[in-house]
Amino acid sequence: MSFDHLKTIYRDFDIRGKFPEEITAEEVYKIGKAVVYHFNAKKIAIGRDIRPSADELFAALSKGITEMGAQVIDLGLCTTPMSYFICGSTDVDVTIMITASHMPSDYNGLKISVDDAKPVVGSVLQELKEIVGTHTFSMESTHGKVITHALQKDWIEQFKKKHDLSGSNFSIVVDPANMIGVLEIDTFKAFEPDLTVHTIFDTFDHTCPNHEANPIKHETLTDLGKEVVCQKATLGIAFDGDADRVGFVDETGKPVPSDLIGVLLARHQLRKNPGAIVVYDIRSTRSLPEEVAKFGGTALREKVGHTHIKSRMRRHDAILGVELSGHFFFKESYYCEGGALPVFMILELLKSEKKSLSELVAEVQKYFHSGEINSTVTQTPEEIYTKLKMAYSQAEFDTLDGLSITYADWWCNVRPSANDPVMRLNLEAIDQKTMEMRRDEILKIIRS
Repeated sequence: MSFDHLKTIYRDFDIRGKFPEEITAEEVYKIGKAVVYHFNAKKIAIGRDIRPSADELFAALSKGITEMGAQVIDLGLCTTPMSYFICGSTDVDVTIMITASHMPSDYNGLKISVDDAKPVVGSVLQELKEIVGTHTFSMESTHGKVITHALQKDWIEQFKKKHDLSGSNFSIVVDPANMIGVLEIDTFKAFEPDLTVHTIFDTFDHTCPNHEANPIKHETLTDLGKEVVCQKATLGIAFDGDADRVGFVDETGKPVPSDLIGVLLARHQLRKNPGAIVVYDIRSTRSLPEEVAKFGGTALREKVGHTHIKSRMRRHDAILGVELSGHFFFKESYYCEGGALPVFMILELLKSEKKSLSELVAEVQKYFHSGEINSTVTQTPEEIYTKLKMAYSQAEFDTLDGLSITYADWWCNVRPSANDPVMRLNLEAIDQKTMEMRRDEILKIIRS
């Protein structure tokens, strides 16, 4: 394994690159044709975020699609979870979200879904690449039409039907980091006056002038935490660039690791669905499978990546999926990220438990986690794995995703990023001293 997968716009999980050096309007035009050809699609919905290149790529994509005789449903500005909602709840054959998630605004890309929001990834993306590179398309005599569809009303209505915060007297602070998550503010405001909604950085600005739209980095939650304390709010939430990831801070302004939010979501879901299955990524805290078992469920460990989690959930009919990066997947949202959904579930749990978020987190935070640490490296992943195996020869090793090393009092996972040329380390131990010591040892080997 190397970092060669980053040298193409056709990645493992999506199509993504710098615009216009790597991903171009001409390429996206051909991808539109290839999608119609490959999936025999008649109706394709397209959404986009606020990046400067989004309109140009939408025009190119829709041109390619309509020239093949298929219809385009223009969703306009929307979040990635909203595009999944359309794919799962309507009769469209394909949805395409124009976004590059948390990456800088000079990047853009395509997230493609089919059927009931199944992600198009890996080998299928390579097939599309092959079609784009080799196929000669004939233009249909009858072009498809572009039809505008405003989806936000239906998006909000689904939450109103399923969630009841009456009498809760909760308040939240929402930080969309000036990106497309601004659209979710109206979702929360639909629950006023039972839910008081405060906001920061709530106007569109693709330059993200206040901080990066990436809540896995706890430094991006600093302003949110301060505002939560200032407003004496119940909790705070932050979205990433396309609003498919959610970060939480508790009522004291302290960031809550996403795997611990996952433990609380599991508690919420398993009460309603006794004996259900929860899928979690290999980076998550040991508390998660332990607590899922305590709540009467079954926890299944899976590789990092939304497509791996979603596929495993579908195979096992899982109720919930959790990623350390802040992706939360739900059976009720077509095994996809639910946008505002995890927030409502956490608020419902606070209401039923009559406890603060910090109190609930304290009940399940049993270990000491390093957080995800990135390292730019000069070695290949294989060279790093070999050195780690030699240094920790008495450990239990697991290669489900990268290399996991397990001892009785600590464990870690080392793996290459799917999106950046770095190695990622996640390490957890039974106490702070052990965590810091083993963390520093591992980083020395990775960075040597």
